[in-house]
Amino acid sequence: MVPASAVVPKPAAMSWEAAGGLLLAGATAVHALTATDVGAGETVLVHAAAGGVGLMAVQVAVVRGARVIATASEVNHAYLRELGAEPTTYCEGLADRVRGLAPDGVDAAIDCAGSDEAVDVSLELVADRDRIASIAAFPRGAEVGIKMLGGGPGADPGTSVRDAARLHLTALVQQGRLEVRTRSFELCEAAEAHREGQAGHVSGKLVLVPRA
Repeated sequence: MVPASAVVPKPAAMSWEAAGGLLLAGATAVHALTATDVGAGETVLVHAAAGGVGLMAVQVAVVRGARVIATASEVNHAYLRELGAEPTTYCEGLADRVRGLAPDGVDAAIDCAGSDEAVDVSLELVADRDRIASIAAFPRGAEVGIKMLGGGPGADPGTSVRDAARLHLTALVQQGRLEVRTRSFELCEAAEAHREGQAGHVSGKLVLVPRA
């Protein structure tokens, strides 16, 4: 049995597949943006912006009035531009590319990748470590003094923030200001879906559905 406090109404125009990918990723994104205090007129760097949490972080940050610089593979750049972000590729030279896009500086960074590159570039570009958050860089993030969020060791679970985010997220969907990119697999394809997820570079959320 699921407590009433743990569920929210599904927006009528939203598919069940998209709804299944909304709340966890969306609430994590809201938690990260809240923890780093991203607001209107600020510039935020989102690492792994084409992933499930990254895409949510990009969209919610844009709704907040922030400028978003997003790292992702080139194949995802056009979609990120549609969402209002300014994409760039990761790997060698990332810090310089971000400086080229944001010569006035970066106010905050959200790491959805967990890589040393994401942590190092964030530390190089963001002056205040309290405005850098990671959902994946365990244990290094804690060692260098950035905010660790979620279910990892020593991380801030952000329960109250995430709970409060649910109705906000569904309202944004109803307003047409937030969308969930999904790729569906039938239950019999669960192993394939798992391999896709483990390989990385997934754009959006992988969703398992019953056979039609």
